Amino acid sequence: MTANEKREVDVIIEMMEIYINAILYKRKLYPEAIFRIRKAYNIPVYISIYTALNDYITKSLKAARELMRNGKMRRLEVIIFQEQENPMESYVFDLNYGGSVSDKDPNMSAFEEELRKSLLSLDARMKDLINQAENADMKFKIVLHTTKLAAVKIGNDPRLQSFPFVQETAVDEADEKSKIELLPVLQTSRVGINVFVEKYSAV
Repeated sequence: MTANEKREVDVIIEMMEIYINAILYKRKLYPEAIFRIRKAYNIPVYISIYTALNDYITKSLKAARELMRNGKMRRLEVIIFQEQENPMESYVFDLNYGGSVSDKDPNMSAFEEELRKSLLSLDARMKDLINQAENADMKFKIVLHTTKLAAVKIGNDPRLQSFPFVQETAVDEADEKSKIELLPVLQTSRVGINVFVEKYSAV
């Protein structure tokens, strides 16, 4: 993997970290007091200072980075739920490899500008989501979608053994979901990224 490709992966992982924090903050899964403002892409973003939460996000993204470097991660999901079997919202980072673009963006400047605009418009794009009750016991989990072979391989990597890999049962496609785009499809030299939220109907 070239230095540019590694940088692309690092930028995408950083984008996922910022988005995950933004989702948790905006959907009020944690108290506002655990978030601090920091600058990213020349705009203020909210980032957690809660160690246990940060450790979980870091371990998840460490595994995601390894899978992405091998072109084996298809999707990252941030699933919000009260009960695991009944998800309420799923924030999806959908990846499509192999599309090398003709207009190279070696400094990722165009990519980062699109991310900046997306983060600025995140509130407006999330306005159609139902407000979760602040006293509701909301939880979340990060799910990485990959091949069975890649999961076995990475599960045996001693650097990543703190990340739990499980084989999920197939989702019931009969579940009613609506889709809200959060970010225009972005294309780096190696991967296309689509970011959206799937809102599950009330059971």
